[in-house]
Amino acid sequence: MTLRGLPILVVLGLAAGLAGCAQPSFPPPRVVATIAPPKPPPPVMPYGGYPELQIAEQRDDGTYVTPNFDMTDAAAVWHLRGALNVAALACDKAGGGVLDGYNAWIKAHSGALDSAVKTYLADWEQTGWWDWRQAYEANMTRLYNFYSNSTMRVAFCAAARVEMSRVATVADKDLPGFARASLVRLDQPFIDFYTAFDAWRDYYAPKVAAPRFVPTIPEPAPSPATSADATAPATTADAVAPPDPTSNESAAARP
Repeated sequence: MTLRGLPILVVLGLAAGLAGCAQPSFPPPRVVATIAPPKPPPPVMPYGGYPELQIAEQRDDGTYVTPNFDMTDAAAVWHLRGALNVAALACDKAGGGVLDGYNAWIKAHSGALDSAVKTYLADWEQTGWWDWRQAYEANMTRLYNFYSNSTMRVAFCAAARVEMSRVATVADKDLPGFARASLVRLDQPFIDFYTAFDAWRDYYAPKVAAPRFVPTIPEPAPSPATSADATAPATTADAVAPPDPTSNESAAARP
């Protein structure tokens, strides 16, 4: 028997072959092992640091307190002069390149620097503090000590050399604005150190908030009044007498 000229067995064989192709079988997918990414290395103590080191205070916004915070124009100019003065005295053994430029700068711009320090002193005097002069000198000592820190000496001197080359070309009228930006750059080596030190300290000794105070001994409850106290009528001594219209107290109480 044929089906349109083909034997039935051939047709059935073709159908079985097509059925087998319609449902191919694939091997199961290979299992690929996943490896967790390595953890970053722990922070390293910055050069010159040690566990008990006290660094500048960190504000809530993450910035650090330095002597160059919230300055007037005169303060910025005079603080820049102080920072570069420290660099001129301290950087000879850390690359030099500051002393000659500093001497030339203060000579060429002596008028602007004198005006800045006079205005700065007047600002301190206007505080009205009886010891304003001592407060000013203490502030300048803090400034000099800040920039004299030997731990950041090399990085500070490198920044000071750059600022010394820049300030030599700044006109007197532009000096306040330049001084503010320059002090930010001069402070950066110290900020970098503080940031690295805090990262190290927080990793090995994280800050822990103080526990909330919870009293362990309850306050004694007031003793209940006895029935005799609660029901006893007011005596003559307990009664409130009407105010005396001739006394000062009753006159003051009246509207």
